[in-house]
Amino acid sequence: MYTEDYERRGFPLRNFILKLILVIIFVFLLVWLLPKFLAPAISKNLNVNGKSCTNSTCDTSGISALTSQIFSDNIEKMKNAAISYYTDERLPKEVGQSDTMTLSDMIGKKLIIALIDKNNKACDVEKSYVKITKANDEYILKVNLKDSEKEDYILVHLGCYTYCESNICQKQDSYVETKSSKSSKVTKYVPIKGYIERGVYYPPENPTPVVPEDKHYCVKYNGKYYDHYGYVVSKEEYEKDCMPQPDKHYCVKYNGKYYDSKGNVVSKEEYEKDCKPQPDKHYCEKYNGNYYDSKGNVVTKEEYEKDCFPEEKHYCEKYNGNYYDKNGNIVDYETYKKDCTTPDKEYIYEYKKTTGAKFSEWSLWSAWATTDCETREINCSDSDITCLAKLQLLKRKEKIGTYDKTYSKKREVVVQTGSYQAQTCSKYNYVEINKTTYATTTQTTYTQINTVTNTTSQTVGSWVYSGRASYSNPPRDDGSTRYKFVGADYSYCSDTCTTLPNYYYDKYVYVGGLNSVSSTVTPGAITSSTSTSTSQTTDTSYEASCGQIVTKTVPIYSTVIATEKSVRKEPLYGDVCYKSTKSRTLISKGSTKVTWSKFNDTKLLEDGWVYTGNKKLK
Repeated sequence: MYTEDYERRGFPLRNFILKLILVIIFVFLLVWLLPKFLAPAISKNLNVNGKSCTNSTCDTSGISALTSQIFSDNIEKMKNAAISYYTDERLPKEVGQSDTMTLSDMIGKKLIIALIDKNNKACDVEKSYVKITKANDEYILKVNLKDSEKEDYILVHLGCYTYCESNICQKQDSYVETKSSKSSKVTKYVPIKGYIERGVYYPPENPTPVVPEDKHYCVKYNGKYYDHYGYVVSKEEYEKDCMPQPDKHYCVKYNGKYYDSKGNVVSKEEYEKDCKPQPDKHYCEKYNGNYYDSKGNVVTKEEYEKDCFPEEKHYCEKYNGNYYDKNGNIVDYETYKKDCTTPDKEYIYEYKKTTGAKFSEWSLWSAWATTDCETREINCSDSDITCLAKLQLLKRKEKIGTYDKTYSKKREVVVQTGSYQAQTCSKYNYVEINKTTYATTTQTTYTQINTVTNTTSQTVGSWVYSGRASYSNPPRDDGSTRYKFVGADYSYCSDTCTTLPNYYYDKYVYVGGLNSVSSTVTPGAITSSTSTSTSQTTDTSYEASCGQIVTKTVPIYSTVIATEKSVRKEPLYGDVCYKSTKSRTLISKGSTKVTWSKFNDTKLLEDGWVYTGNKKLK
């Protein structure tokens, strides 16, 4: 019979069915929600920054593939930039000639931006380079990349082929050697079929394999001539490169032909002139009874003396290998010794005096005028009738022009060095500054500052202009403050700066707000408020909403050393020479007397006599 006690016990089957339904719903919710909680953690541990997986059970093979792909992508970027740069006018012209560009050169030419490796570090801009070399019928492009962990390079064959879309392109259906910087041996061969773009391999449209042509060396094959490199050449080049050359002959008569010192066939006269010893030449001397002039020709004694000893007499001395007696004649050694070396022989010297000569008065010294610094002073004796003009010099340092002088200072600046794609909160933008991740709102952007002029300042995006100042030591950028170089402050310099001048900088402050976060799936700042009444105190916290998880580009900014230069025209100093002259005229020559006396005869000198330079034995 139905009773209240029976009713309280319930219906067992119905209770079981309800519990089963609740369990099924719980399992469904668990399966649906669990991936959503795990996805952010996986995104955090396996991200494009190359940070290692913190889960000991996760598969890190994907990370290794990613880091290798980053290195390959950077090499591919350098290769593509080099191919686009080397147009016809920039390619090497001669076989064996090369041209090299460092990564720094490529960045400076705006061919490529700075490359970031898997450790978020900039690749070496000096040791990373491209080098293109002209071969016989193609070009070899070497692309060398050095990052923070390794250095490697590839060799790419380039040429002008029918399938090229520009002047040159990468050779297809060939092989490119990949070598290690630590060894000159080939480490592997990479087939260059189809093409690679941004790290993705695209096979050729025609899948039919192309059998490489056999190489032939120093042989004529199928009507073509091949040199020792295996290239098709003309018959003349083939014979020159591969056929034994005939023996060379030098300075010899062979088979009725005369050969000179360079191995060329010449006439008999040219052979004798080039190869046979020439007779000794004699210059300004008497040899075997003949007199030789200064050109080596046989002449008469008079011509010999006139050419070799013009207007110059020698007395009792040896000059140019000849002995001269007391009368200035050339004699043999015995005659010279007998005539000139007797102990009781003494020299006397010739003096000359002009009497009765009349001169005008000396003019006044002229005004100083510029002259060549090679000019020599003239300061002759007033008693000399040939002394009609005098010249004095003045040399001093003066400004002779201007030149461009460059002043440079180094300082730390924050610049964008790369970017990456990441899963992020939809309500925030993210930026990485010096390996720290920051969140900003979607309404604010963190970008580089536009260039401003020396006279115009402006607010750029969320960067607010904060004034201009002069600094003796350049300020350093940080994440929220930037300084733009305006110009040099020469206010304390004179016409030249003995030290570096101060520099003017415009200051910009970022007002968008930078909130440090642990990952790109962490929202921005958390705001909280506390309210107090007479009855109670209430703490209320509001956590910022993340929104959906979406893919965004996260820019990377790093601190680097930059050089800022200022050029100013400054004075250039040098030697400047001036001359001043005075003159007089000879009114009457008068008469000239000659006498001989001892050396330094003060009586004669005080009386107006002057040396002539001649001397003889007493």
